[in-house]
Amino acid sequence: MTRADGLHHPALRRRLLALSGAVLAALALLALVLMHNYARRTADRSYDMMLGSAVLQLSQSVRRTSRGFAVDLPVAAFATLAQARHDRVFYRISVNGEVLTGYPDLPAPPPRSASGRALTQARPDFFNLTYRGEPVRVARLVRLNTERLPQDEIVFELAQTRQARNAMAEAMLHPALELMLAVLAVALGLLWLGIYYAFSPFRQLARALSRRSPRDLTPLALPVPKETLPLLDTINDFIARQRTLLERVESYTSVAAHQLRTPLASLRALCENARDETDETRRQQLLARLMEQCDQLSLTVRHLLNQAMLDHRFHSREPEPVALNALVRQICMELAVQALHRGVALAFEPAPKEQHIQGDAFALTQMLNNLIDNAVAHSPAGGQVEISVTGHGGICIRDTGPGIPDEEKARVFERFYRGPASRHHGSGMGMAIARDVAEHHHGRIRLSDNVPHGLVVEIQFATEAT
Repeated sequence: MTRADGLHHPALRRRLLALSGAVLAALALLALVLMHNYARRTADRSYDMMLGSAVLQLSQSVRRTSRGFAVDLPVAAFATLAQARHDRVFYRISVNGEVLTGYPDLPAPPPRSASGRALTQARPDFFNLTYRGEPVRVARLVRLNTERLPQDEIVFELAQTRQARNAMAEAMLHPALELMLAVLAVALGLLWLGIYYAFSPFRQLARALSRRSPRDLTPLALPVPKETLPLLDTINDFIARQRTLLERVESYTSVAAHQLRTPLASLRALCENARDETDETRRQQLLARLMEQCDQLSLTVRHLLNQAMLDHRFHSREPEPVALNALVRQICMELAVQALHRGVALAFEPAPKEQHIQGDAFALTQMLNNLIDNAVAHSPAGGQVEISVTGHGGICIRDTGPGIPDEEKARVFERFYRGPASRHHGSGMGMAIARDVAEHHHGRIRLSDNVPHGLVVEIQFATEAT
């Protein structure tokens, strides 16, 4: 097995695995973020209950005396928070915006909502702050002292570091993270196995093709999945085309061997006769027949080579736009001198508007060369061959020769058929090649009689929309 040098062969399995792995990793990362937020909220809810209870107890510690406000800190409130052994607690009690006791540098809390400014809070509100470079959770409770007017606003703020909360969130997150990584690894493993199994039909096709002998051109019959059937059909279609091409080559080779063997034997016999002939007149006649036989053999070989080349191009070239006016004009210019040597004039009439077809310019040139050469060869000296391109993708060739009887019009397209009334010794392949080229271009050739005498050859193609 050989591979084209310089071409990049991407690994499709690795691409699929990498793409699928990236999607799974993104989903796992999203799930991890959600789980982290859930664990953090759960830890906050658990410790907020203790923090809220402590700030409620703290709110009962302030009383107004004749000398002002007095604070009697409740030990039970701080004992509750002591359950988080490694956390520190900070507090601040303010009356009408002035610090009564506690940590005056405790950061200012976010402003309260409009609903929380007018009434005494039944429950504290919670928020997060950073105090002395460490994140803290703060509970704030606002109470109104109604013993005098205007009422005094007392704000209780109790802050606690987050070490216990973070430890609880991590304790909840770690098992989930381990489970997620395990699931991700198993999913990637199963995904790799699935991709390997999904590509097994391609390996099956490759093994079936590699085990075949070069002469085995029968269709592949494999129980591949439905998704692989288009590839199998394409391979079988390619095999069928190769089989058809090989059969045609074998047929041409056999026929060509037969067609060449007879003229070569005739040439040898003519050469021997000319060598042994003592009569100079008879000798010149034999040499003339020898020259004629050489020309016919040369024409046969040229048509056989053209036929082989056309078969190869039909199976290897993609059709391209061909301008009929330009193509036919060029062919007429190339054949004009040869036709004049035979005493026949060529006349070309292009279509009013350029006509384009999808095809092979080389093959079309071979077809028109054969048809025009036949028309010139069968026209009498002083005659004229008219070639015209019609406005609907057609080409018409009119000659003034003897024409072809109706019963032979279909047979002239047979390979190596020479009509009994033909005075031109051709190869018998020109019309067959012209028919093959026309059919390859989805066109058709029609023969009819020219008036008063001669033959009309019409080729009709499907033109491109312009």
